[in-house]
This record gives sequence, C-alpha cells and structure tokens, in this order.
Amino acid sequence: MAKDETYKRLINTSRWQSLRRAVLTAHPVCERCEAEGLVTPAREVHHRVPVESAVTPREKEQLMFDPANLEALCHECHVIRHTEMGRSGREATRKRNDEQTQSIINKFF
Repeated sequence: MAKDETYKRLINTSRWQSLRRAVLTAHPVCERCEAEGLVTPAREVHHRVPVESAVTPREKEQLMFDPANLEALCHECHVIRHTEMGRSGREATRKRNDEQTQSIINKFF
C-alpha cells in the first residue's frame, strides 16, 4: 500500500518504534485472534483510524501516536483488517486519494 510522505517519516521515528514495542509488549497476543478464542502472537500494530485519513501533518501525528488508536495483530489478521476496511488494492488507494483531495478542498477552500 502506498503511504504518503508524512506517514513514511513518522513510521521511521524512534518515537513510533518505542510505542510499537510498548503495544506489542502490553498485548503479545493478537487482539483479534484472542477475541475468537485463539492464541496467536501479535507481530504488527494496526491503526484503527488510518493515519492517512487525516489532512494536516499535525492531525496525522496525533493519529499515529494515539495509543487508543492502536491494535496488536498477527500478520494474517492485519491483512484481513485492511481488506475489511477497503484499504487494499489500487482501486481502494485511488478512492482514498480522491477522498483526501476532496477533504483538503473542503477544509481550505
């Protein structure tokens, strides 16, 4: 999935790495699997509200580092979550880009 420049910058910070490690330490089992009675190691951290859905860099930073916006998942569940959100594939990316463009137009013009 293509990410915007602000997301790429934030995901590569020591602040994100530290928060990610804290989430996985606090939730070593995939939260989605656990809800279904399964025990699968969590290896990835998912943003419930996508960082790219924000318009400004400040709003993106707030979503990126909000612990309440994070969910510890196994890889399989992370892929499923993105598919359920309609966030996978070229068509979904094109739709997201169009929505973000419209959001910027609405906010600033």
